[in-house]
Formats: sequence, C-alpha cells, structure tokens
Amino acid sequence: LDEISEMPMALQAKLLRVLQERAVTPIGSQTDIPIDVRVVATTNRNMAEEIRNGNFREDLYYRLNVFPLNTVSLCERDDDIVPIATFLLGRHVKVVTDMPWLDDSAITALKAHGWPGNVRELENVLQRALVLSQNGVITSNEILIDNVLQDTLGATAGLNGMFAQATASA
Repeated sequence: LDEISEMPMALQAKLLRVLQERAVTPIGSQTDIPIDVRVVATTNRNMAEEIRNGNFREDLYYRLNVFPLNTVSLCERDDDIVPIATFLLGRHVKVVTDMPWLDDSAITALKAHGWPGNVRELENVLQRALVLSQNGVITSNEILIDNVLQDTLGATAGLNGMFAQATASA
C-alpha cells in the first residue's frame, strides 16, 4: 500500500477490520471469505504526527507496524546515486549494448541536486537525458533538472547542493 498515510479514515477502518478478522466480504455477499495476507505499506510522512493530528488511526498504525524499515532520502545517499542511475537507465534502454554511460560532468550534476522528488525525480531526469543524449554518453548538458517545485516550496538543495553552490560562488 503506497502512501498509506493518505488513505481516508473510512477506508482505514475497513482495512483494520479486514486485517483483524482475516476475512473479506465481497460486494453483494453475506458470506465472509477467509484471507491470509501480509501487508507492506509505505509513507513519506511522520506517522506519529499524522496520528496526533487525527489523520491516521493509531490502532491501524500498530497493526501495520510489525517490522518498520526506515530509509533515508536520496539527497542523503549521494554514493548511491550512480548505481541507482545506472539501474534506472537500464530499465529504459531496450538493448543492453545501447546502454549510455554518465560522464563525470553528469555525475557531478546528479550529485549536486537535492532530489526532493527522490528516486522518481531521478528517473524522470534520466529519461529526459536518454532522449537528449548522443553517441551513448550522457553529459551535464542532458541533465535537465526542473527546479520549479524546489523554488516554489523552498526545498533545500541538500548538503551536496549547498557545497556545490558555495564552491561555485567562491
């Protein structure tokens, strides 16, 4: 369940019932059907705050929070950007022999960005770069990063972005 924190309260109550009873009732039926499921749920919000604000049921939170995995955002893992970028490029190239490579300027540009959109934003930037790239090489010229949301929301550039800005202005 992607972005569980955005689920409406009425649906949260129904999901909790399904998880507690381990059964579902099909529409138009009077009979429950037993189920055996495991749920993987994700969110990018602070769930304690969502519960405090009345946006998420505490009982559902404890039902789902069996084995929490907390990950850090992409801007805090700049060593992972190149391997993730390589993987994402591979997903969008039909023939492995046509796989483009990222030159040093492209890698520098990717590491300097704060990635408020996380891996989804990285994937979009790389898809754009694939369309623009020539001769199997992606350079910083093809790394077109949309800063509209970042400027609008006042998002930070992350440590790498701030370092790049400070270096450029020095």
